[in-house]
Amino acid sequence: MERVTLYFALEQSILVASRKVHIEDIATIYCRNKDFYHQVAKLEVTTMPDGEQSQVVVTAMKIIQLISNLSDKIHIESIGNPETIIYYKNLKDGSKTKSKLKAVFLMVLAFIGTGYSIMTYNEEVNTRDLLFNIYELFTKESATANNIHVNLGLIAYSVGLTLGMIIFFNHGINRKNTDDPTPLQVQMRLYEQEVNECIIIDNTREKKTIDAS
Repeated sequence: MERVTLYFALEQSILVASRKVHIEDIATIYCRNKDFYHQVAKLEVTTMPDGEQSQVVVTAMKIIQLISNLSDKIHIESIGNPETIIYYKNLKDGSKTKSKLKAVFLMVLAFIGTGYSIMTYNEEVNTRDLLFNIYELFTKESATANNIHVNLGLIAYSVGLTLGMIIFFNHGINRKNTDDPTPLQVQMRLYEQEVNECIIIDNTREKKTIDAS
């Protein structure tokens, strides 16, 4: 039998819902021999710890070892990441309800925190007096808190602040204005990469990484 070449590329990180993780769940595989392809795809990499959620780090060397044990007729090429982080999350109905409640709680917390931050900033830079001064500059009238026109200016400032944030972050209610990633998405991706790097380093130092043996 002639030697078969198999390529695989590990994902940087992947979320799985099943405790039993196979190579096809965490890597993209290419092999012209379909028999070898299906055998490799179904090789079990690890069984995730039982619980609502967990994570493990698996190296490309571990995948190479598993494939090599299958047959010595396979030439293996790793063209992806040197390791991958497998995130396990239990997606049963009870866990889904918990996740939704957590999401609602975080949304409320973020809303209150953001509102508090904006109010603190406005108080620190004395935005109200600034708007009063602008009103007096253009109208030559004295500005007071009971003046309806001054209050309309404060309302316009609040609406403008909201619209400015929506336009800056490039998001509407249910759609994006363009296909470009928003500043928030860019920062989230950078944060995700840094978290992944930290998890890999910690697992390596604590010798928890699933590696070739």
